Amino acid sequence: MRVSGKYKPLTGRLAALAAAGREAVEFDFAEVSEVVDGLPPTAYDTRPWWANSGSSQGRSWRDADWHVARVDFERRRVRFERGPAPAGPRRPGSSRQAVALEVETDAADLDVRVRVTWQRAGQVRLDGSGALVFPTLPRLPGVYRISLTNAPRQATPLVYVGEADDLRRRLYGYRRPGAGQQTNLRLHGELQAHLANGGQATVAVATTATVEASGTSSPLPLARKTARVLAEHAALALIYLDGNAVVINRDKGAD
Repeated sequence: MRVSGKYKPLTGRLAALAAAGREAVEFDFAEVSEVVDGLPPTAYDTRPWWANSGSSQGRSWRDADWHVARVDFERRRVRFERGPAPAGPRRPGSSRQAVALEVETDAADLDVRVRVTWQRAGQVRLDGSGALVFPTLPRLPGVYRISLTNAPRQATPLVYVGEADDLRRRLYGYRRPGAGQQTNLRLHGELQAHLANGGQATVAVATTATVEASGTSSPLPLARKTARVLAEHAALALIYLDGNAVVINRDKGAD
């Protein structure tokens, strides 16, 4: 089945590289997006989107006799190599039959609802020296959301959600990241590049939340890390489900 439509230009681009003798090539996500006139949000944070499968995008590189060899979501780069994808190694014990799973009748079903109310804190900006300046947040535990919007040619917002025992201190870490603080360094660079390109970055926080279980609602104690992580992941899950923004958190399940 030959690829057609949206991803056909990518087939042509890769075929031209093959004709020029290239055996491997790396693209920024932005380059691929320009070639195919826009990538969906799932391309930015979901490894299966780049699978060497029968999907329309997968056929676009397979029909040109290329395969995706590596995807780096942190650097937003994808590496293509010539030829079909190599067969993966056989997992030890893969021939063993899994046990039959049964519903536990003596345990209650997990049915939890989390409510987080976001409060706008303000804009992130660059000062005269190009350093990041964040709104002054309260010294409270909570959840925060950074939304990157309105950059030239940006079609979809970028969103980062995190949690902290001290919101003000956490955002200060993005202003002056340490040499070994990979997340701080990544967000620092992401924000600086976005703002320097004319985009906007907005911070919202939640310092209170509620949890409902078994029909009973109660405050979620955000002073506890497990409670903050629950609120953080609930917020991320909703963004994933809505599909209206690209999550730039490092999702290990998508690596």
